[in-house]
Amino acid sequence: MVNKRISSIAFKCRGIFWGVFAAGVLVFPDDFNMMRFIGGLFILICGQVLRFWAAGYIPKYRTETIGAPVLVTWGPYRWIRNPLYAGNFIMGVGWAIMVGWKWVIVFAVAFFLLYCLIVIPAEEEFLLSKFGNTYKEYKSNVPALLPLRLGNHISGLRQKRHAFNAKVAWSQEIYSIRVNVAVTLLIAARLYFNFK
Repeated sequence: MVNKRISSIAFKCRGIFWGVFAAGVLVFPDDFNMMRFIGGLFILICGQVLRFWAAGYIPKYRTETIGAPVLVTWGPYRWIRNPLYAGNFIMGVGWAIMVGWKWVIVFAVAFFLLYCLIVIPAEEEFLLSKFGNTYKEYKSNVPALLPLRLGNHISGLRQKRHAFNAKVAWSQEIYSIRVNVAVTLLIAARLYFNFK
């Protein structure tokens, strides 16, 4: 069980994590390497695509308190329970690779501490209290962040499924896309001017 006060603060501040990480990589970048930068950019784009795909299946998620009007178990949620956070992780790894390999380890540890030990357990506690056995079955069949098993592991859940909504995805992810573009440009400029 997660301390409710800590989880509430962590959930509200989960977006600030990206700003702190971006500031760190801008202050302490490694040397510029074009192949590493391009590889990191590709990984970043993959993470954003996953987030966009996930956002098109859920109601508004940019909130300050944990909530869920419906338990979504389709789209990318069919393979992992937290595709938005998986997308965050992939994007963070992309930025970390752009600025140097040591940052991948720093980011992975920070992500694990914040998301895997505080935010995700608090959300799961809420979902279990709201959706009961339906969530319990979903959780027991679908991994949290890594799609370890492929296939439909939740076929027994009978829910009204919603189609992907690109308009909803765009409206919810425009902030994330803007941040990605801005931080990537700042990283590129920092690396270029620091090591040209």
